[in-house]
Amino acid sequence: MATVMNSSHLMPGLFILTLSVAYPTLHAEPSAPTLPAVIQAGVSRNPDMPLTEAIRGQGQAIRTQASALFADDPALILRHETDAMNNDVGYRQWESGLAMPLWLPGQRDRRVKLADATDREADAFQQLYIWQVAGQLRELLWATQLAETELTLARHALQSAQALEANVARRVRAGELARTDLILARKETLAREIELATAVSARDAKLMHYQHLTGLDVLPLDIREAAAEGMETPENHPALSAVQVTLARADADRAQIRGERRANPVLMVGGKADRPGSGLSYDSSVFVEISLPLGTKGQATVRNAAAERSYAEAMTAYNRTQMELEHDLHAAIAEQQLAAHSLQLAEQQNLLATESLQLMQRAFELGESDLFTLLQTRAQALTAERDLNLRRLEQGRAVARVNQALGVIPE
Repeated sequence: MATVMNSSHLMPGLFILTLSVAYPTLHAEPSAPTLPAVIQAGVSRNPDMPLTEAIRGQGQAIRTQASALFADDPALILRHETDAMNNDVGYRQWESGLAMPLWLPGQRDRRVKLADATDREADAFQQLYIWQVAGQLRELLWATQLAETELTLARHALQSAQALEANVARRVRAGELARTDLILARKETLAREIELATAVSARDAKLMHYQHLTGLDVLPLDIREAAAEGMETPENHPALSAVQVTLARADADRAQIRGERRANPVLMVGGKADRPGSGLSYDSSVFVEISLPLGTKGQATVRNAAAERSYAEAMTAYNRTQMELEHDLHAAIAEQQLAAHSLQLAEQQNLLATESLQLMQRAFELGESDLFTLLQTRAQALTAERDLNLRRLEQGRAVARVNQALGVIPE
C-alpha cells in the first residue's frame, strides 16, 4: 500500500504563501527610504525641473525692468553741422543730448502684474513636475511590487514542482508509478524553472528602471498610501493649477499689450553750440524736446491679435486639462471599485482551488488519480493563488492611482 504523504511536501503552505507575498518588502533594508524621499530623489533627476528656474528668472527680469527709471534704454544723441563741404565760411554747429524713454501711464503696474503672474507660473510648474514624477514612480513601484510577487510565487511553484518530482521518482523506483510519470513531473519542473527565470528578468528590469529614475539602490519599505477623499478634481490640483497660472499670465500679457498701443514718449534734454562763421564766437543754448508717438491702429492690431491668440490657446488648454483630469479621476475610482470586487472573487476562487488540490493530492497518493490530473489541479491552484496575491496588490495600486488623479503628492 502506498504511503500517504502530506500535501505540504508538494505544495508548500498555500495560505502561508498567500500572506507572505501579499505585501512583499521589495528587498527592503533598514535604511530604505520613505516614499516621499524616493519621489524627491526622482524630482532631483527630472530633466524638466531647470525650466522652473528659467521661468522664475524671467519673472525677476520683468520686475527689474518695471523698477527701472526709464521705460527703455536711454540714448546719447550727438550732432555736428558744418559748411566745410560747401562755401566753407566757417559755419559750425555742435549738438548733444540724452534721449530718455518715459513710462506710459499704468505701464509699470502692468509689468509688475506680469512679473507676479510669471512667478506663480514657475511655482505651479514646479508642483506639476513633482506630481508627474510622483505618478511615474507610483506606477513603477507598484509594477515592481507586482514583479516581486510574481518572482516569489515562481520560486514557491518551483519548490513545489521539485518536491513533486522527488516524490514521483521515489515511487517510480518503488514500482508504484510508470517511468512516463517521472518524465511528466520533470517537464513540470523545467516549466517552473523557465517561469522563475522570466520572473527574475522582469523584476530586475523594474529595479534597473527605478535606479535610473531615482539614483537609488534601495526600494522603500512601504509604498501603500492612505486613500484621499474626493470625487471631483480639486481646484489646487497641480496640473489644473499649472494651466490656470498660464492662463493668468496670458491675461496679464494681453493687458500689458492693450495698455501699450503706442510707443513710449521720449524726453530729450541737451545743449547746442554754433557759430555763424570763422573768427566768430560760439553761441550756446539748452533745449528740451519731447517725442509723442501717435500710435496707429494698424501697428497695434498685430500685437493685440497675437496676445488674444495666446490667451485663447491658454483657455483651450485649461478646458482640455480639466476634462482630462475629470476623466482620469472617474476611471481611477471605477478601477478601485473593480479591484475590490475582483479581490472578493479571487478569495473564493483560491479557497476552492486549494481544497480541490488537497483532495486531488490525497487521491494521487492513494493511487486513485493519475499524475496528469494532479498537475492540472496544481496549475489551477497556482493560478488562483497568483490571482489572489495580485488582486491584493492591486488594491494598493488602485488607491495610489486615485490619489494621483486627485493631485495628491506623498509627503
